[in-house]
Amino acid sequence: MEVKQRVILPDSKKQIKESQINSIKGNVYGSTTPLALFSSSAKTLTKKEELHLKRPSWEMITSLWRTLFPYLWSKNSNSIKIRVILSISSVFLWKLLNLLVPVIYKNIIDQLPNSMPWQWLLCYGVLVLVQKNIWDFRDIVYQPVTDNALRNVNLETFDKVHSLGLSYHLSKKSGSLLKTTEKGSYAVVDLMHVILFDTLPTFIEIIMVTVFLWCSYGYTFACINVFSVLVYSVFTFMITEWRNQFRRIANYKEGQSTDIRSDSFTNFETLKYFTAESFERHRYDIALLDYYSTNMKAKWTYILASMGQASIAAVGTVVALTFATWKATGNNQFSIGDLVAINTLIMQVFEPLQWIGSSYRMIMKQFTDMENLVDLLNLKPEISDIPDAQDLDLSDSNGDTILPSIHFNNVSFSYKTETATVKILDGVSFRVEPGKSVALVGPTGAGKSTVFRLLCRFYDVDDGEVLVENQNIKNITQLSLRQAIGVVPQDTVLFNDTIAYNIGFGKREATDEELIDAARRAQILPFIESSPDGFLTLVGERGLRLSGGEKQRVAIARTLLKNPPILILDEATSALDSLTEKKIQQSLNEVSKGRTTLIIAHRLSTIIHCDEILVLKNGIIAERGTHNQLLSIQGEYANLWNQQLNSPDNINKEEDDE
Repeated sequence: MEVKQRVILPDSKKQIKESQINSIKGNVYGSTTPLALFSSSAKTLTKKEELHLKRPSWEMITSLWRTLFPYLWSKNSNSIKIRVILSISSVFLWKLLNLLVPVIYKNIIDQLPNSMPWQWLLCYGVLVLVQKNIWDFRDIVYQPVTDNALRNVNLETFDKVHSLGLSYHLSKKSGSLLKTTEKGSYAVVDLMHVILFDTLPTFIEIIMVTVFLWCSYGYTFACINVFSVLVYSVFTFMITEWRNQFRRIANYKEGQSTDIRSDSFTNFETLKYFTAESFERHRYDIALLDYYSTNMKAKWTYILASMGQASIAAVGTVVALTFATWKATGNNQFSIGDLVAINTLIMQVFEPLQWIGSSYRMIMKQFTDMENLVDLLNLKPEISDIPDAQDLDLSDSNGDTILPSIHFNNVSFSYKTETATVKILDGVSFRVEPGKSVALVGPTGAGKSTVFRLLCRFYDVDDGEVLVENQNIKNITQLSLRQAIGVVPQDTVLFNDTIAYNIGFGKREATDEELIDAARRAQILPFIESSPDGFLTLVGERGLRLSGGEKQRVAIARTLLKNPPILILDEATSALDSLTEKKIQQSLNEVSKGRTTLIIAHRLSTIIHCDEILVLKNGIIAERGTHNQLLSIQGEYANLWNQQLNSPDNINKEEDDE
């Protein structure tokens, strides 16, 4: 049975059959891959979803054009507008000169029996040279338009992605996002080129040739030309609409294969740990075969379209030539030169008509590739500043900088998905006084990390309010709020760059002395000095070349360099060995002095110095107090403390300390 036929979709109401569960249990080491049942990348399209992918609505096309036009006709750059006008004018001139080619052919052939047509041969040579120079001129003039459009769309996409909320990034696969932005940005440029230099010139040439045929050879040839163009165009549009559905589905399948490949490369170590290379290869192969199967259907429809277009062009040409030959042989109204001129003119019409089919297919392809990008650009950020938002004010009446307080006032918050709403915090209230430290402890899922995400305003509260120095964070700019907060996260992700770059990210204008001081205080300077490249040591993608402890110390160093008035430590020493943890904890205790500090902790031994400890459980604050106070009441905190005190990890740690 094919994997794609056994996929359980996330929104399906069907239950997993017991036989499938038994299959999973019984085939862990077998040749089949039942685990693929649960992969979102193996999701197949329903008929309804396929219909949705078939064609863009006029509303979508209008939206795509509104997105495209500003990149072509830049409001802020007159030079870009001038270049667009010059490019279009050069195309018009090129087509006008191209209309002279059949006239030159006619005169050369008609003059040949009597004399050598030197003047017409010279005219033809000059014409070819001028046309070539016009085309090269167009390329040179238009290139900055392309570069400007590509730069602007990439920057706008970059800004949009960073403006979207954390929930968007947690739900979006990085492979799909990169593919959407890359294909969409190039689709914008390609679509501009197709419209300006394929579609527009084709219509210009059709009109010019039709008018010339009417004026020079009568309305019959003009009518044959117009009728052929209409039949050819209608056929092209209809069959392209039909075949475009296969292109859309192929795009979807290609995205699935890209997601699998991207996830596999990103999770390289996990694959090695579980010896899953062959499993992932098999899953990737299925996705590729699915994509190539759909893509082959698109190729066959392309061949059918080309055959139909060639047939219409052949019939139109034969009809025109037959009538012209009759005129030439029957009553000698036309010369041999006229016959050649008419043939050349008809061919000049059908040559760009071939491009009409290709242009239309290209336009629809680019529309398809742009759709996801336009959807992305049209997304509204979940979190945005209010129109009159003010910067966070951390100064007193004398203008001196003060330490801020943090106040959660009856805060409730739920994570919302398409199918469920999970309440995390329910009426949570606490206050961190300026310069004091408060720790949050509790079981996994109690809402500890949610608290600091709300404080950074990655989410907005459902009820209540979050205040920093008595200022509601909804009323202040996100930039000024986050500039005042330094975070050392539990899972540190570093840029694929040097150690110096990653530490300096905390303060982009930092001096070398400040970098060294931050590294020393974070206890990572000895490691840096022992590395051959020192501060220029590359950390690898996501920091994979460093150990967990080294990555954490880099994160601590860049937060120290930022020197924020509010400090958030999210399991900041969880990845460190006991000896390093003691050193780092001493540094963190020292750094926390003079700052308003919020600590999220799993190891309770790291927070016994805190001014207050809050125990979160089931979305509420179950207990609060100092370390000694909470131990004395023998509640949740005391249970957690005793569990950690008697855990094997803690016993081993004490032995290491000895």
